[in-house]
Amino acid sequence: MRKFIGSILVVMATMGLGAQAAVAAPLVAAGSTYSFYLQGYESDNAYSAVATFDGVAEQGVRNTGAFTVNESETDLGNGQSLISIQIRSTGDLFPFLGETAIYGIGLFDFPLMLTSAVSLYEARVSFLDAGNKVLVDSGNLAGDVYQNNPWDGYFPATNDAFGTEGVGGLGVLGINFDIFVSTESAEVPEPAGALLMGLGLMAMLTMRRRRPH
Repeated sequence: MRKFIGSILVVMATMGLGAQAAVAAPLVAAGSTYSFYLQGYESDNAYSAVATFDGVAEQGVRNTGAFTVNESETDLGNGQSLISIQIRSTGDLFPFLGETAIYGIGLFDFPLMLTSAVSLYEARVSFLDAGNKVLVDSGNLAGDVYQNNPWDGYFPATNDAFGTEGVGGLGVLGINFDIFVSTESAEVPEPAGALLMGLGLMAMLTMRRRRPH
């Protein structure tokens, strides 16, 4: 089964008419919509669209060729999950030699719809060739997301995008957005800090007891 998506203006006019998925995803609401954005800085080729998070491949057409977008969520255990969005194209997504790839998720107020509070601790974008071999890796972008703990579903924000240099002209036919989240807060008190605080309180109590009357 395949569905088709057009530009963001067309999809926004018809969103909400699709059927909801029967089984809800653990952290991303099944059947919810999210937006993604692609652009080559030199070649332009700007493209925005809204897709449905349901694990069903959707098709679109950009001036560099036809492409599909799909998504999945994997439970990694210990309250951690991998949210993955995969884009595959029939033509080079960034054809201008050496150009910067610009991309984002959730632009124009369509973030990933999260069902519970999570912290974003790792996020990588991989640019792949026809054989799904990694050509360029963005590195961990979690620290550059505007709100990552708790994460609001934007990557990096509703009105901003990421850029990775040197991607153009390599024959990029695929992009993987791999987003790692945890239901545990990233702000955990360090045991050493708690121990030092305890020792300080004990020292203050000892000094009070030894004070001459």
